[in-house]
Amino acid sequence: MEQSPQERPKTTTVYAGLTWDDIVGAAALAAALSKKGYRVYVDLPSRDELSNLRIVRSYAVGIQPKGGVSIVNSTAMVYSRSRRTGYVFRYNENGQGEVLMKLSTVSSVTEVVKEYLLTISCSIELPQQLLDDVIAVNDGDLNRLSKVGRMIHGVHKLKGNDKNVRLILYNYAYNSILTKNLKPPQELSSLYAEYEKALKLAEGVVKEGRFMEMGSYRVAIISSRYGDDFIASNLDYLRPFASDILSSLCRQNGLAFLVYENPGGIHEVRACVRYNVSIARVVDAIPSDVVDRLSVTTTQTSVTLGFLDPNDATLENSLQLVSRLISNLSKA
Repeated sequence: MEQSPQERPKTTTVYAGLTWDDIVGAAALAAALSKKGYRVYVDLPSRDELSNLRIVRSYAVGIQPKGGVSIVNSTAMVYSRSRRTGYVFRYNENGQGEVLMKLSTVSSVTEVVKEYLLTISCSIELPQQLLDDVIAVNDGDLNRLSKVGRMIHGVHKLKGNDKNVRLILYNYAYNSILTKNLKPPQELSSLYAEYEKALKLAEGVVKEGRFMEMGSYRVAIISSRYGDDFIASNLDYLRPFASDILSSLCRQNGLAFLVYENPGGIHEVRACVRYNVSIARVVDAIPSDVVDRLSVTTTQTSVTLGFLDPNDATLENSLQLVSRLISNLSKA
C-alpha cells in the first residue's frame, strides 16, 4: 500500500568536506537524522567536484560557499582551526548566509554537529576514542592518536580524495557511531598497508638523495616528467607525502624547494623556510618579469607559486623559476 504524503519520511542530503573530521561529522549528522525519521542520503564530493558544486535544501559539513561551491536553502557546519571556533550557518534562497551558532569551546566540526543537533531536539553519542582521534588530527598532535586512529589517519592521508576510499571511511565512522565498535574492517587494514609502503618510499626519496642540488639548496621533484624512474613509477604513492619530503629537506638545510605535479599534470613550486630565512626574502626573490604570471600564497613557513596559465605550468618552467629564485637569493 502506497504511503500518504504525511507518512512518507522526510528526505535530506548530507554533504561532507574532505577531512576525516568532516567525514565523521557527516556520519554523526546522518545517524542522528536517521534516528529522527529522516531518509538521509550522503554525498562525499571529491576535490574536483568541489570546484563546481551546488548544495540545495541539504546539510553541508566542512564545506563553505567558495571556490566553486554554492549553498542555497541549506545549513552548513564548519570549524576554523586558525580561530579554534565552530560555526553553524543558514543560507537562504539567494545563497546569503547568517550565523546561527558560534562556538568557541569546540575543537572539531564533529563537535559543532553535536551542538547543532541539540538545538533540533536530536542527539547522538560518539565513541570517545573516535572523537579524541579526530581532535588529535585537527591539533596536529599525531602522537595522541590511538592505534586505530593512526590507521585511519594513514589511509585518509594516502587516499583521502578517492571517493571509494572516503566511502569506506564514512561507513566505518557511521557504523562505529551506531554500534560503538571501533574495530576496523579488513579493507581498511589493507589500505593502511599501502600507506606504510608509501611512507617508506617517501623516506627513501630523502635518504637516497633523490632530489636536485642547485647551489647550496635542495630541490625535490615529484613529477612524472622527471627523469627518475623511482619517482615516476611511484608517483601516486609519493604525491600525498610531497609536503613531508619538502619539510624533511627544509629541516636539514633551512630553505628547500619542491616542484610538484598535481594529478591534472599541472606543476607548481613550493618553498619551505626554517631558522633565520624569512618568507619576505623568498617572495622578494621572485623574478620581476614573471611575478604577474604567478599566484603567490604564503604561510608562516612556506611560499607556493602557481602559474596562472596552465600551459605555463610545466616541469621545465618550474625548474627555471626555482633556478632564478635561488640565483636572486644568492645575490641578496
